[in-house]
Formats: sequence, structure tokens, C-alpha cells
Amino acid sequence: MGLLVLPCLALPGLLPAAWAGGAGDGALRMTVTVNGRGHSGLRPPTVRVGAQVVKRYRLVNSGEAHLYGVRVVDPAVPAGAVRCAGRTLAALGELECVARFRAVGGMRRATARVEGDIPSLQRRLAATARTGYVGVAGGLRLTERVTVSAPGRSGRSLGPAWGSATVAYTVTNHGNRPLHAVRIGDPGLGLAPGATDCGAGGGAVAVLAPGASARCTAVVRRPPGTHRSTGVASGSDRITTYGPRGERLPAPVLTARSSAVFTLPSRASTPPSAVPVEPKPKPKPRTAAGSGGAPGRPAGSGGVGVAGAVAVPRGRLGLWGWLGLRVLLLGLLGLLGPPVLLLLLPVLLGLPAWLLVSLPRGFPYSLRHRHRPRRPRPPPSPSLPVPSHPPPSSPSSGPTAPRRPPPAAPPSSTTKVSSGGCGAAAGRRVSSGSWSSCCCS
Repeated sequence: MGLLVLPCLALPGLLPAAWAGGAGDGALRMTVTVNGRGHSGLRPPTVRVGAQVVKRYRLVNSGEAHLYGVRVVDPAVPAGAVRCAGRTLAALGELECVARFRAVGGMRRATARVEGDIPSLQRRLAATARTGYVGVAGGLRLTERVTVSAPGRSGRSLGPAWGSATVAYTVTNHGNRPLHAVRIGDPGLGLAPGATDCGAGGGAVAVLAPGASARCTAVVRRPPGTHRSTGVASGSDRITTYGPRGERLPAPVLTARSSAVFTLPSRASTPPSAVPVEPKPKPKPRTAAGSGGAPGRPAGSGGVGVAGAVAVPRGRLGLWGWLGLRVLLLGLLGLLGPPVLLLLLPVLLGLPAWLLVSLPRGFPYSLRHRHRPRRPRPPPSPSLPVPSHPPPSSPSSGPTAPRRPPPAAPPSSTTKVSSGGCGAAAGRRVSSGSWSSCCCS
């Protein structure tokens, strides 16, 4: 009997508090795996962004009391994503909850918590576990710009000269991991991957850090016309990730595409020669022959030229213009019909003849004389004193201009007056140079 008492006294101190009907704090435990990888809190597995993340929560109740209202909360999981097979965890039983969602980029660590209630004891048991994953985001972006050069002139071939185009590619890493061996090709222009010039790295960018950009260029020669560039960039982050069932996935090849359309001209445009062009002289106003007027004065207003020549007014019809107008009217009336032509034919034939007979010096000349500008009258000459008896003039001479009267005789001079009265002696010049006058009664 003594031997049996000793083990019974030692057993209560060696067993956990929840054994044999106990419900201690350590009775509820939880372990978490992420895509089949345990200890995710210490070594979170890598998952490609956009891929599926599967978290499995294994709950163990080591007590003899059932747990009711079991629930799992994980801050790293979208709300409502954790689903359990039931809400009751039986005594000494297990329960698995699963959460499925899409991975996002970056480190995603969190502390998951599970809770369950014992209504008979009015207790709530809880357990926690660290969990997480790393979202790997790999992304490339490619842009391009084409600069066209005009084709040169070459005398070696008779065909069209080829032009050159410089294509500049810009590749950018939009992921959160470095990219390695980034190469750029262009199937549209016949460029193999790595045929572009990327600087020190040759035809490839050795390492492209997250958020960084690199530029590669290529010069191509093509015939004149429209061409299309289709750039393709490729690279890898060389990171192995895990699938939903825990399988290892190799790093994929990341690609990016771009396109551009450009046109090469047929010939190089030559600049025009720098030859000064003399301005054309302004046309001079049309004047009649022999007008010869001074500049700034109307023709026929005192300039040297043929007398009676005047400027012909513009917009007036001459003789040939009136004849052409008559022929045009005859044609129009011919289209209207023979009856109308016969009625108006005498009028058309008689009107020009009446104009030529009624207007003086012919029809076109009368129009010119009607618009002849009037010559300005000369200013009147100053009036001169006229003697009472002008000197006798010879019968053969015509009218003469009035002469200025001789100066008055001095007082010492003498004047001889004939006593014959008003007759032949009247109006004779005496020695004193004055005119003699007499009065006849």
C-alpha cells in the first residue's frame, strides 16, 4: 500500500492544470502555417503579389471542458476571410480554420488571436500566434521616343536615300525587389534582345534597383516611309516564392512592352538660297499719250505736252468694248429663240449707228471729251491807266495792248499847241514827250 500512495501523491504536481477536468489558461493552443510553411512569424514565406495566400489555423483544446463561440482574428487577413468548421471546440479536441486571400506587396506580419468561452465556469480562454508573409512585387515599365533624321544625298545609288532614326528606350522598375539582367529588344525594327546600347552595361542593365530607371538607345536605318517600333524589355528579380499548397515557384521573367510610329522623309529638305529679291516697281498711272504733266498735278493742267490730250478714265468702254458687248447680247438672245432675236435685231443694229451719228467726233471720242477737266483761267492782269486820246495806230496793225503813259513834263518844259483846232495835229507827240490835247466846241 505504501508503494501505491507515493505515485498518487506525485502525479498531481507533474500533470498540467487542465488535466482530469481542468480548464486552465494553457488548455487552448494555436499554430499557424502560411502556404504550407510553419514558423511564419520568424521566417515569413515569400509570396508573389497577386497570388493566393492560404493560412491554416490549428486549434487544440487540451482541457476537459468544451469551448463555445470559438473565433479567430488576424489583422493581416481581410475581414471575414477566416472561416472555421464550427463554433464549438470539444474537450481534448482539435479544430482547423482557414483563410484564403490575395497577397499584397511588402512585409505582412501580424499576431493572430483565438478565443473560446466556457459558460458553466464563466471563463474565456484565449491563445495567440505570430504569423506573416512577404509579398514580392515585380513590375517593369517601358517607354520609348523616336527622333528622325532626314536622309542624306548619295550619288552612289539611284534609289531613294535611306534615313536614320534614333530610338530611346526608358525602362523603370516598379517592383519592390531589384531586377537583374534587364534587356531590351525591338522585333518591329529587327533588334534582338540586348542589341541596344545601355551604357556601361553594354546591351543589358545589370541591376535595376526598385523605383530606378535606365535608358537604352538604338540607331536604325530604314527606307523612306512609315515604320513602327515595338520595344520589349525583360528581366527577373530571381526570387523563389511559395504556392498555396506549399510548392516552390521559380522567379518568372518580367516583361514590358511599348510602341511608337514614325515616318522618314524621302529626301533631305534643302534650305532656299539667300538671294535678295528686289521688289517689283509700282505701276504708274495710265495717262494719254503726250500728257507730260508734272508730278503731283493732273494731266492737262499746265504740263508740257500735246494740247488737248487728257487722261482716259478707267472703267469706260471703247469702240471694241461696245462691239464685244453687242456680240454677247446677240449670243444670249440666240439662246432665247429666233422669235425674240428677230424682234430685237433692229434695235441692236440701230442703237450703235444712232450713237455714232448723234455724238460728235465719234462715239468713243465723245466720251473722252465729256470728261475733259477744265483748264483754270489765268488771273486777271492789273488795270493800267488809259489816256484820254490813244496815239494813232496804223491801219494795217491790229489791236495793241495799252501802253503806260509817259511821265509828266517838268514845269520848265514848254508845250507847243497848234492853233488849227482838233484835227490832224491832235494826238501828235511834241518835243517835250507829252500828249497834246484840245477841246472842240
